[in-house]
Amino acid sequence: MRILRFLLISLCILPVATAGEILTLKGEAIKGDIVRVSDTEVVFNQGGTKKTLPMKEVLKIDFREPSKATIEKYSRVELHDGTVLLVTEWKIRKREITLNLLSGPIVTLPLTAVANLLNRAEDEKHRTDWKSRTINLRGREGFVVKKDTVISTILATLGEGDDEGKIISAAITLDGETTTLKRSQTTIHGLIFKPNRDPNVKPELCRLFDTMGNVVMVSEIVPKEGGVEITTPGGVKFGFAYEQLSRLDYQKGKLDYLSSLDPSKVLAKSNLDEDTKPDQWHIYKDTNLNKGPLTLGGVVYTSGLALKPYCELTYDLKGDYREFTALVGLDDNVSASGKTILIVEGDDKVLGTVEISADDKKRFKPLTLNVKDVQRLKITVKADGEFDIARHLDLADAKVSK
Repeated sequence: MRILRFLLISLCILPVATAGEILTLKGEAIKGDIVRVSDTEVVFNQGGTKKTLPMKEVLKIDFREPSKATIEKYSRVELHDGTVLLVTEWKIRKREITLNLLSGPIVTLPLTAVANLLNRAEDEKHRTDWKSRTINLRGREGFVVKKDTVISTILATLGEGDDEGKIISAAITLDGETTTLKRSQTTIHGLIFKPNRDPNVKPELCRLFDTMGNVVMVSEIVPKEGGVEITTPGGVKFGFAYEQLSRLDYQKGKLDYLSSLDPSKVLAKSNLDEDTKPDQWHIYKDTNLNKGPLTLGGVVYTSGLALKPYCELTYDLKGDYREFTALVGLDDNVSASGKTILIVEGDDKVLGTVEISADDKKRFKPLTLNVKDVQRLKITVKADGEFDIARHLDLADAKVSK
């Protein structure tokens, strides 16, 4: 595996400790001055006493609220290991991409490290659309373009950038004939690349949120004077001063929302779908089918999935969790008819079933399932017959936890 190295963000010389709040697995909030953070423990001062807490007991460490981006225009680049970087400018030259980070440094990566790229990411509607667009493309790749208010995906095999970083080429196949298309890098809405996962990448230890809005997946964290040096699962290295940190999130493997997990297998197909049209969605992350907030019984939920039949999502839990919970129902603000069925399986054994009908007086039900030792969790949403128009289910606040 090729090791990617970023230009490290300079570590400032800061006071020995910085204020923070630690949330434990038991739900206890501990305030203190953070002295040192490593792979295995966090050291902090509380009331003049130095204390140590093992990382296996920590859900997250909050340092400060992230700064609101003051840049009027920026792009969002996601790497295959899940790292998300906000940039003021990017250019693809041949098979490399150069990124001007909001935080200052300019970095260059092989294009194979990039999962997707969204321009004009300062627009919340663009970000909301992008969450669901990327998962619904399901292993395919292509350009994403915007004309007026309409966003569309053009399936293509993405190629190289030119020497100046102004044009990117792609191959498009229609009716058995392949043609080369060239597009300006500055005018496209976004790019989505096929998955390029290295089976030998290191497991994720935590997620680092910095004050500029970057989200960095962390496999290793080493304490430095005034901050930390981290390595991502893909081998990318960063240095952060404590004053640049907003949060260290250790919830993965302890408490994870399904909308933040990447399913290992997706099967989604309606009998009305056309294979040549990539903008037929069955999966919506953190929104309802109308791209509005998930709403059940008058309550708005910020995390969850909205699913249209027929849809199967398989998650590799690896036996790390004990419980699956969700509020399952028909969204208050999405029209529905007939009956929709949710089936939850663990290692090919049915764990639970929920049926919701548009005629039900109460159109949502809580679901709690034991998933202890489950390796593969499969979520299936289907109609009660062949007719699946106007069927859907929200899985609000859907999560797995220890």
